[in-house]
Amino acid sequence: MGDIAVFGGSFDPPHLGHLEIIRVALEKLAIDKLFVVPCFLNPFKTISLFSPMQRLDWLNNLLMGKDSRLKVLDFEIRQNKSIPTLKTIKFIEKLYKPNKIYLLLGADNIENLPKWYQYENLKAKVEFVIIPRKGYEIVGDFRVLPMREIAISSTQIKLALQKDDLEVLEFIPQAILEEILKRKEIAR
Repeated sequence: MGDIAVFGGSFDPPHLGHLEIIRVALEKLAIDKLFVVPCFLNPFKTISLFSPMQRLDWLNNLLMGKDSRLKVLDFEIRQNKSIPTLKTIKFIEKLYKPNKIYLLLGADNIENLPKWYQYENLKAKVEFVIIPRKGYEIVGDFRVLPMREIAISSTQIKLALQKDDLEVLEFIPQAILEEILKRKEIAR
């Protein structure tokens, strides 16, 4: 296989910012495959709002049939525990044997990159491609995905769900939002 990109995250829940990142990555990076990798649990977090299987199902439904280069990879969720990115990259290398791996990361992750599991080994295996995020400066010698800053985060969406802030909820794809709102009604 040629060059690939990996876009991992909690996707808790998936939102329109994620879809825009995927669209731009497919358009701007010369890649044969883009792996979207929902994590079981972010190693820097203790809980997620939605279950791993729910987030995986949502991503599969959102991305199914969109582009033949897209693949939702369930590797981390199947491990049933938090998995370091390096292990996912090694799994992809072994299975797909890519020439080059781009690892897409939000600009909010740059500061903590040195804290990632075996960061130096990871850095040797991938080229980081940074996704501009509102409020975060891109410091360092990184390739940047040429796109507008993403002005929404899953954290903001989770807070909006608690407050019923409908303006922010517009960033959730309609099918997912309908399901979330039905669950909230049932829970009341």
